[in-house]
Amino acid sequence: MNAFAHAAVISDSHTASTDYLVLPHIGQLGYQATLIKGADLAKTDLSRYQLVVICRYITTQQLALLARNQPSGLQLVYFMDDDLFDRQALHGLPLRYQWKIFRTALRHRQQLMRICSAFWMTSEHLLAKYAALKPILITPTATAKTLAKPTPKDYVTVCYHGTASHQTELAWLLPIIASVQAQSENIHFELFGSGKLAQAVKQYPRVSVLHPLSWSNYLDYTRIQQRDLGLAPLLPSAFNAARGPTKFFDYARMGAIGIYSDVPPYQGFIRDGLDGCLLANDPSLWATTILQLASNGERREVLSAGVQQRLDAMTSR
Repeated sequence: MNAFAHAAVISDSHTASTDYLVLPHIGQLGYQATLIKGADLAKTDLSRYQLVVICRYITTQQLALLARNQPSGLQLVYFMDDDLFDRQALHGLPLRYQWKIFRTALRHRQQLMRICSAFWMTSEHLLAKYAALKPILITPTATAKTLAKPTPKDYVTVCYHGTASHQTELAWLLPIIASVQAQSENIHFELFGSGKLAQAVKQYPRVSVLHPLSWSNYLDYTRIQQRDLGLAPLLPSAFNAARGPTKFFDYARMGAIGIYSDVPPYQGFIRDGLDGCLLANDPSLWATTILQLASNGERREVLSAGVQQRLDAMTSR
């Protein structure tokens, strides 16, 4: 394999399948790999690739495009690490997941068999079941990317632990999170919310969504967690007018510096620049402040010390 051989992996995002299996295997074969989203396939020049790997899913239109425009000498491979070719194997799965597999894999079985010159599979079960395809077994491989553990100085964690009564604030924060993540590579956000929220942030990098917890479980959870920044936006409403500043204690318990809306109850309670940050409800200002604090470890240390001093002074004995 020459040093300039290129492979394309058709996958709408990085997944466990791409990062543990497909990409390491392609590297072992001597190719330089590029991930291509299915939606971008129509504007991709396939002639620059010697290998194209369909990773699990593909639409009818995308498959037809590959079949029409497959350059001479291009090797087309289909990869699957679940049984995506047998309807019976789908029984018991959620109906939505069954439909996804049928629509983007199972229904294309015959055409994939016609146009693909190789099949990569990941278990002896699949190899035996589809022996007629002469599949190749590939095994999981750890890489520097999948094993990397950044040090605390390299990674900044930002949390927003709002409840179901904070849906307006959560919606207000999402564009801010999108803006921050588009400008940084070392910030991780943690949110509490529903499956709907998880779906809304699915395409954002480095965002985790946790299911809401009871107070006792939340107290136990935050006792063993450490976070760098905690967000506490508060938008005008009759309900919010009666809120208290208890979020300070939740974030302080995790060692987090709070960023608060400059309105009561935080206004007059948080000492801006000493034990937290008070900001006007300006999304660009919040995004800028998060980025600035994330990139300034010394400033975070000063504010963190202020949070701890305030906490010590207010703790009942």
